[in-house]
Amino acid sequence: MNHFSVSIVKSIFRIVAGGMLAYAGYILWSANEYSDIFIADSGFLMMLAGGTLIIAEALGVIEEIV
Repeated sequence: MNHFSVSIVKSIFRIVAGGMLAYAGYILWSANEYSDIFIADSGFLMMLAGGTLIIAEALGVIEEIV
């Protein structure tokens, strides 16, 4: 296995983790209607964090390719 293959596998794991973070944030954000605790802000911030991690990792993949 060369460096590029390992880097792509790491990137896939990181993109999946970012997607899971964004999905967990969406669950919190959408559960605000069903809870007495105001959790929409934290869910929204989790979605932003997950999306930002995905974008950063996509830029890392582009950097490896170029």
